[in-house]
Amino acid sequence: MQEVAEKIENDLRTLNGVVSANVVLSPDDIEIDEIHIVATSERQPKQIVRDVETLILSNHDIRVDHKKISIAQVGDLDVEAVTKTKVIIEGPDQVQRTERIRFVSAASNTYGLRWEVTVELERAGIPSTATTNGAGSRQNMARLVAQATAEALNNYLGDKQAIAVDEVQVIQGAVHKMAVVTLTHLTDRAEKVLVGSCLMEDDMPRGVVNATLDAINRALT
Repeated sequence: MQEVAEKIENDLRTLNGVVSANVVLSPDDIEIDEIHIVATSERQPKQIVRDVETLILSNHDIRVDHKKISIAQVGDLDVEAVTKTKVIIEGPDQVQRTERIRFVSAASNTYGLRWEVTVELERAGIPSTATTNGAGSRQNMARLVAQATAEALNNYLGDKQAIAVDEVQVIQGAVHKMAVVTLTHLTDRAEKVLVGSCLMEDDMPRGVVNATLDAINRALT
């Protein structure tokens, strides 16, 4: 089934507006558990979902439930301008650090059993926005926020780096609630696991975004 999954990913990348595709198989490798699509903002997510379902059915005779398909949309962005962002010189020892990526906003909408979240970040005055949607379960909502944040982050990293979401946890302690996000930072030479955390109040999306940024900003600064 892994070979079929790779063929499906290659087929999905030919769809209009699709930038990348990732097919996640069940633990026993016999069926598709999730399909994650990164697409431009020129088409509606529902249109892309229908195209994904149709392509897989026609090319591979596999019927996929639309609830298993998540769409992350990224806006147009001058990646070169971002990756060449200014370096700040500070402190008595003239230490260099790159401009940190900052949280701007997180907005969400509910469509029946599906949930959509849009995350906006900012780095050196340059914004980056990404939208993703999927099943609106309580656990999956936190993961969707992290995925949207990761896609917005990827706009800043150019072609030789990428961020993938591994795990998202919302932990309720005796006194405080905390978001913990585990990422993989991929480069052309290595993969590095990053972990970030943030105390949460009532704003789950903001807490998850800031936990994600806590992880990646440590690697970039």
